Amino acid sequence: MWRHSSVMAGRRVIPALLVSFLVTSCAAVKEDRRNCPCSLALNLSGPGPIEYRVESVEGGVLHVGSVQGDTVIYRDVPRSRVRIMAVSGAPLTDGVHIPYGSESPPLYLYHGVISAQSEALKVNAALHKNFCRLTLVLDGPPGDGEPIGISVRGAVEGISLDGRPAPGDFRCRAVSGVCSLPRQAPSDRLLLDIVMEDRVVRTFALGTYIREAGYDWTDTDLEDITIHICLSVTHIRFRIGDWSMEQCMSVEI
Repeated sequence: MWRHSSVMAGRRVIPALLVSFLVTSCAAVKEDRRNCPCSLALNLSGPGPIEYRVESVEGGVLHVGSVQGDTVIYRDVPRSRVRIMAVSGAPLTDGVHIPYGSESPPLYLYHGVISAQSEALKVNAALHKNFCRLTLVLDGPPGDGEPIGISVRGAVEGISLDGRPAPGDFRCRAVSGVCSLPRQAPSDRLLLDIVMEDRVVRTFALGTYIREAGYDWTDTDLEDITIHICLSVTHIRFRIGDWSMEQCMSVEI
């Protein structure tokens, strides 16, 4: 009886040990899963090709690449705050940079910071229009019809990695009265130069006029602008929609 009881006790101990082992193992697996990366599904949508960049907010680039158009890509990221930037229309390096003397390319942008704390996360990254097409309609050239040129100068030369307008010198000519501008901050300097015989004869506060006309540089998708400029020998008049202003025009030719 004693030997039988000992054997039965041993048989009861083995299942108990197995249960304990399984519980310990499950706890270990659960602990490991908290250290596993987050599976990110990034749904990119916008005009292609699209270049994207995924990086940790704490520092360090995680993924870079490009796709031809609307695409869902899957990438593992650490369980932390992650910055995502996607651009169409220009190369994406340490942001987007517009060469001095060139107009803005047709920029479309997505920028967001996410908290990737779950096992899986889907982000809809829809790119939005980040440039303004400026059309200048010039009426009534002064004098005997000397050729008039128009150029635009500013203090934004692209997009920073934080998605904001990148400070820097910008200048472009309005060829045939049309040029494209990158998104501006409301306080950024934006100037319009009247050029005759390769020299600037008058400069106007274009950014101020645009703001006073009610244009909003913070819109999700930037609208295009048409400005009518009426020149006479003594005055210049700007009209943007229902807004207009007039100034004396004194030009030495």
